[in-house]
Amino acid sequence: MAAAAHFDIGDTHGLFASSGNPVQISSAALGWTSLFLSEQEEQPFEASAEPVPDHLLVFHLGGPAQITGVIEDKKITTVIPPGGLCLWPANSPFSIELENSVETLHLYIRSSIVNEVAASLGYDYPDGIRLRPRVGQRDELLEQLALEVRSVAASGGSSTALYVDQMALAIAARLIRHDYSAQPAPAAANNRGLARGRLKRVEDFVEAHLERPIQLHELSLVGGLSVSHFVRQFKLATGVSPHQFVLRRRVERAKRLLSHSDQSLAQIAYSCGFSHQEHLTHTFRRHVGATPGNYRRSAQG
Repeated sequence: MAAAAHFDIGDTHGLFASSGNPVQISSAALGWTSLFLSEQEEQPFEASAEPVPDHLLVFHLGGPAQITGVIEDKKITTVIPPGGLCLWPANSPFSIELENSVETLHLYIRSSIVNEVAASLGYDYPDGIRLRPRVGQRDELLEQLALEVRSVAASGGSSTALYVDQMALAIAARLIRHDYSAQPAPAAANNRGLARGRLKRVEDFVEAHLERPIQLHELSLVGGLSVSHFVRQFKLATGVSPHQFVLRRRVERAKRLLSHSDQSLAQIAYSCGFSHQEHLTHTFRRHVGATPGNYRRSAQG
């Protein structure tokens, strides 16, 4: 099964690839496919950005900052306050001049994710949904979602991909709600959850690939549904999100290995798909209420 392409710096506008604005946090090495994140201290600069096929959200973590520019033939001259958001839509070139130093968070989201979520909500746009530019607006929910993505990127680890895929769905839904407040008439929904046969295939796939990062698009392909539809139907069937389900399976495998093997904790972490031993310990304690070491002593004592 072919994996979706990693979202890397080459998929972005490349504003900081060769500039004097070193990136402090980046998702480039994490194997994410739906989002790309970078955090940097921007120095005053001027740039013209060619269009890319995905949407860019820029959150100003500091400020205020004066910017001028052009987006979709509209001239911009404004001061962006701390927490202000700029949205540069997919396939739209823009030019920008930043007149002050400011710390920013750049978050790219695949336009295919936004289009898929829009379709699942009932919006019928064969060529894809179009988002409007935003300059300096506040959106506290989007800001909190972006800060959560930053936290995940800072923690690192390849096992973050599935959680980030679900964060992307929430971000897409929020973007759509802002620009398309009139909700379309809902189609008849299947409220029974994922069919038993499809659910069994997903469960088997998870168990067979538990030692490696599992991406949401892989599970949706196995389940035979679009990503957003799969997430809803999976939760109806199981009561938990795909991310939570995979974490629980990882913990259950760890419990079996702790009880019936003499593998080291580092080996068990690797076998269960955790990023490292500390990730295993943190997750195991949260789910089981004991550290892996204490659980092993109790189970084998």
